[in-house]
This record gives sequence, C-alpha cells and structure tokens, in this order.
Amino acid sequence: MKIYKLSGLTILLFVVSLVALVACSSEPETVEVIKEVEVEKIVEKQVEVEVEKVVEKEVEVEVEKVVEKEVEKQVVVTPTPVPSGYPDVSRANSLIMAGLGGEHPGAFTDVEQFNAHAGGISRSGLYQVTEGLWYYNMLTGEVIPWLATDFEYDDGYMGITVNLRDGVEWSDGVAFTAADVAETINMLNSNDTMNRHGDVARCTDEAKVVDDLTVYISFTKTCPRYQWDLLTFRADTGIPMTPHHIFSVQDNPAEFSHYDRAKGWPVVTGPYNLVHTDVEKKIWDLRDDWWGSKTGFHDHPKVQRLIFLPGMNEITMAQMLIANEIDMAFSLTVPNWKAVNAQNDKITTHHKGQPPYGYLDWWPVGLGLNTKRAPFDNVDVRWAISYAINRDEVIEFGFAGGQVVQELPLPKYKPMMKYFEGNADLLEKYPTLEYNPEKSAEHMKKAGFAKDSDGFWAKDGERLSFTIVTFPQHPSTTPGAPVVTQNLRRNGFDVSFVLPTDFVTRIVSGEADAFIWGHAAMRDPYQTFDAYHCRMVPETDLEDVAYPGLYRWCNEEYSALMDQIGDLPVDSPGVAPLFREALEIWLKELPDITLNSTIITLPMNETYWTNWPQVDNQYIHEGFWHRTGYHIFLNLEPVN
Repeated sequence: MKIYKLSGLTILLFVVSLVALVACSSEPETVEVIKEVEVEKIVEKQVEVEVEKVVEKEVEVEVEKVVEKEVEKQVVVTPTPVPSGYPDVSRANSLIMAGLGGEHPGAFTDVEQFNAHAGGISRSGLYQVTEGLWYYNMLTGEVIPWLATDFEYDDGYMGITVNLRDGVEWSDGVAFTAADVAETINMLNSNDTMNRHGDVARCTDEAKVVDDLTVYISFTKTCPRYQWDLLTFRADTGIPMTPHHIFSVQDNPAEFSHYDRAKGWPVVTGPYNLVHTDVEKKIWDLRDDWWGSKTGFHDHPKVQRLIFLPGMNEITMAQMLIANEIDMAFSLTVPNWKAVNAQNDKITTHHKGQPPYGYLDWWPVGLGLNTKRAPFDNVDVRWAISYAINRDEVIEFGFAGGQVVQELPLPKYKPMMKYFEGNADLLEKYPTLEYNPEKSAEHMKKAGFAKDSDGFWAKDGERLSFTIVTFPQHPSTTPGAPVVTQNLRRNGFDVSFVLPTDFVTRIVSGEADAFIWGHAAMRDPYQTFDAYHCRMVPETDLEDVAYPGLYRWCNEEYSALMDQIGDLPVDSPGVAPLFREALEIWLKELPDITLNSTIITLPMNETYWTNWPQVDNQYIHEGFWHRTGYHIFLNLEPVN
C-alpha cells in the first residue's frame, strides 16, 4: 500500500481553491466564506504542531516499506506508461515529464500534428528536438551558437548574413543547409495562415541561398533585432527550421501534419525520433546517428527515452513524484513541493530545496483587460481595479509566499534591472503595487459609478460584473485567481473567475473581459511593451488577435516610441530614454495591471538522473516544455 501524506497547509490551500471555485457565483456571501477559510488556517497551524509529531512517525515507517517494494519492481518491470511492443528501455534510462506549461490539460489534442508552424501543436518534444540556430540562456545571458555559427548585419540593418554549422543532418540523413533556412523563412513570409507569419512578414523581404552554409535575408525596412527576435531559441520563441526536401513538395504546407510513421516523419535535427503518440503520451527515443556526436560537436545524450505526459492535477503529479513514476513536473506549489520532498528527499528544486525554491521565469503575471470594451476603456476604472488588489495577500494566500511582487511586467534579470532602477521616480509617481481601497473608490466615483444596495459598483442602474479567465493549471496564474477575485469583490467589484480548457480562445478572441496572463522579455523591455502597440488592436471588440496583442489598447504616441525602440539593436543605450517616455504613458494609462512574478517550483527527481540545471549549475533553466529544454536532455547524467 502506498501512503501519500499531504501537509495541513497543502490541504488547506486545496480547499481554498475549491471554495474559490464556488465563489464564481456572484453572491456577496462568497467573501465571507473565503475569510472563514483563512481564519481556519491559523487554527490548523496551532493544532498541527502537536499532531504532526505522531503522524510523521507512522508515515516514515510506511514510506520505507513502499521504497523497498519499488526497488524490487524496478529490476523486473518495464516502466509505465510505455505501451507494449516498444523497445525495452529501463526506467533508469527514461526521462518522464508531466505537464507542458499549462496547456493540453488531461489529454493531448495534437496526436498526429507535428508541423512546427501549424496551430494547436503542443510542447511535447518537437520544439525541443528541432534544434535552433542559436539558444539564449535567460538565467545567465549567454548566447549559444548551435545550427548557426555567426551572423552579420548589413550597414543600416537592411539585411543579415547567417553562417551555418558544417556537418548538421536531419534525422533521415539529408544534410541541413541554407536551403532549409531560406525556404522556412520564405514559406512563413508568404503564407498568412501559418504561425509566426506576422512576425516574419513584419520586415522580411526575401531569404536567399548564398551557398550550402550561407543564407542572406534582406529586409523591407531597418530590422536590427532580427537575429534575436526570430532566429534565437529562448523559452517559447524563435523560429524552428523545417526540412526543405519535405515541406517544399507539399501543396499546402499550412495543412501539412508532418506525421507519417512509415516515412520516419517528423524529421528533426535533434538526436531523438518520435516512436509513439496518442492522447496520453508522446515518446521519443534516442538514435545512434545524431550529427552532434558524429562530428564531435557534443557528447551523445545519455537519456535514451523521453516520455511527455499531458497536463494533470497537481496532486496526481505529487503522488507520481513520491513514487518515482516521473522525473519532472509542471509544476508544484511550495506547500505541495514540501509535502513531496518530505516523503521523497530525491525530489529537488532549482535552489536545492531552499527559498525561493524555483527558478525565475521570464513570464511575470498581470491582470489584463479588454480595453476596447466599456468600462475598461476608462483609465479610472483600470486604476480603481489596481488599487483594489492586495498583492501581499495574493502572494501569501495564493502562492504560500512562493512568488514576489512585480512593479512592471518585466522579469528582474540582470539586464533588466536598469529599467527598474532608472525609472524609480515614475514607479513612485504611479504606484502599480499600492493597495488602497479609498483611492479605488475615488476612481470609481470619478468614472460615474456608485455602490448599489448590495455594495457593488453600478452605473446607470447596471452593475459592473465581469469574469476573469486564466489557465486551468499554471503555477503563476491559477493559484492567484481566487485571491484576486476575493480582493475585488471585497472592494465592490462583482467579479467571478473561470478556468476553462479553451481559455486561450476566450482571451485572443476578446470574449474574456479580464484575464490573468504573463509577459515575455529577457534582455530589454521591447518584447513585452511592444504587445501594447496600436498595430496589435483589431478593428472590432470581438476579433481574434495574435498573441501577445491581447490588451486592445492603443496610444499613438506610445506606439511611435515603440517603433523607435524597435529600430535599435537589442541592449542599445538608446533604448533607455525612449522606454522612459513610453513607460510614463503606459503607467498613466495602465492598460495592464501587474500582479506577481513567475517563480516556477519545478521538481526534479535525482533518483535516476543527476546534473540537473540548478542555481550552481545554470547551463539552462529547467523549463522542459521550452525550446531550451533540449539542453537538459543533452546534459543529464544517469545515477547508475
């Protein structure tokens, strides 16, 4: 019998989430229910000290028995969830990962979709083994040349020459050449139904083959960020190259699945081949003829099998970690990680079990609004909502202290700090983190609202009611949703929240009034703050927009400043003064409400694998669903 022990605090937080789900109704009594649960937390802590001692002893004995049985099983049992009929790869040589960054909860929906530029594809191996021209380590700032060796812009940044690494091959043995790069760029540039068309078409004229290892890309305008924006793999961004000899003969590459087991598709440059795909799992097996080890560029990987499992309940992942059934999971709240580690001390984190536990992700979180829709088009309403949120409560009750507050939607990486420090006076003038119910009420009254008989804000006899949409499960958004909702209701906003599986569709289509979402930047503010550019705003309220154009806010002066920043190279000294001008407009208008960082407490299992990316070994961050997760697979070492 396996016994899984979850701490009282973990259970409490789970209960809070359930209570908060009930709070999706618009009844004012919801606030009182949540308050009662918070009081219960204090009572439980007092009892826990006395009870925990006895319970802990009983659990320790049972866990020792479980571990002994598991070790015996490992000798004779092929690890689940590998289906029958596949090569026998031991559990000790398999890397099993659960969850993929919040999407595909419960089951994969892209069972036979492996076109990197088609919609709906999951992060279950393809992005990680279709290698990038360059990689960027967001924790250290290191740029890692990979399929490419170097590049050079023309004078005036009207074109770029990219030099490729010799000896690279696709998994079917065909050489990787400049034709693959050129045709991928041209395909995306000319086909407006493919993912990333807009990014490529923004300043791409044409990509041309100079020779097998050289490609030249001409621009339609000055484009000094092209290599960084499009050709560098970092987290979820960067263009995956496609095999020209396969895609060029397709009638409609946008509808091509790139899946055919008999033909060995999908074809990739990385060392793993797809061997199985269904709704429950994706399996990639190591092959012997990877170009990297053949040419001496990199040691051959030690991980023989990659198994990707879809998103799942956090408690299920906790149980699987305790039983050594998975090696990585996206991801755990701090209390759940502590509960898991108490029963399996082989489960570690980026900071080796010490606060802040996880790694700092590039994705600080905010409460976005559809600013084309009244009353969110009113700046007073937006500031009123901001003043009504107590971020300290969001951190304490939503994340058990596992996040930090964020004044701006930028991660506090070293290259970013100058944009915080250089604008400290603006952040004092426009206090994005201030909790002030009085100021909130003043702004609502200024916008023409008054509280109705139930204590909710209303105007012209109509109550302001709206719903917050976010991920069904994401470590930096989902836990905060019930606390943000409770804060707003406490201050007169008739708010509920939902965690639907179609959350992305609701957000990008404009159906969602409000949404909790993250932001993307690593080296300078441009990638995040360009998301508020006027070109991102659709003509109508309900109309799909490309991520990250979700906020539907337009200020022409601001957009002109962002255009000027976009014409400068990454990290140019000229960015800071232009950003300051744009930031003051953004802060005054507040189209997006800052909430918290994303610190991902991602468990890593040391039972079978060592050399995990950690605070003293930051060769990459541990987000295995990101394009950079590939470097984890290349660098892990087996325990035995």
